Amino acid sequence: MNLFFKSMIAIVIVGSSFAFTSIQNEGLEVTYGVSADNPSSIELRLNKDFSVNYQDFSNPKQKIKVQGTYTLKNRKVQLTSQDASPSFHDKWKFSEEGTKASSRKGLAFYTLSKK
Repeated sequence: MNLFFKSMIAIVIVGSSFAFTSIQNEGLEVTYGVSADNPSSIELRLNKDFSVNYQDFSNPKQKIKVQGTYTLKNRKVQLTSQDASPSFHDKWKFSEEGTKASSRKGLAFYTLSKK
């Protein structure tokens, strides 16, 4: 009888721990970019189906245009390219309010505003 109660309590505890687990099955629908008068034309577009479009035309000799997917954890996003594209800013952090996206790749720091 004692074993029965202990196993029932263990089942309730394990079951209740799964009840509070957050499952993210829908992504964001948001676009971040530089101001319209900035010639670098950097844009990060995240879609609800976890697809991403990223472009960085800050270097006219090496324009970067990437399509792929992303993973979201807390306020951080990891981009994954579908093709073998050149090195790009693939890790982004969002501000508390979600109005800014920031990234660092080597000595290049980017901050994009929500459009």
